[in-house]
Amino acid sequence: MTRRRALLTTAGLLALLALCAGAAVVTDLVHYATGRRGTITVQACAQDLGARKPRYECTGAFESADGSIRRDAVAFTETVAEDPGARVPATLNGETANEVSPAATATGMTVTTLSLAGVLTLLLIRRRLPKQP
Repeated sequence: MTRRRALLTTAGLLALLALCAGAAVVTDLVHYATGRRGTITVQACAQDLGARKPRYECTGAFESADGSIRRDAVAFTETVAEDPGARVPATLNGETANEVSPAATATGMTVTTLSLAGVLTLLLIRRRLPKQP
């Protein structure tokens, strides 16, 4: 594999990473913009043993920040087992409660930005390399 092709392949993989991270960020931003902010008070979490990586199916009660909306038996997925009584930031979008994490959104934005910067850098480096016959 030539250096030019290797750079192009790496840029393509970074672009895919940027696309995935960017999609997650957009989803979070839509939830922030359109949902009712509040918290879920965790009732129970059980590990999903069929998942490839640690994943917990949790239930709890959602309450909006202003106290005007309450939904019992809300289900959400976590990467760690939350203790009963823990309060998790969430938004209510229609009938669905979505766990939200400002830290995860910021991380996604950082990954997207750095991946795109990496793609541009690799393409510029590739452009400067001499073409091989």
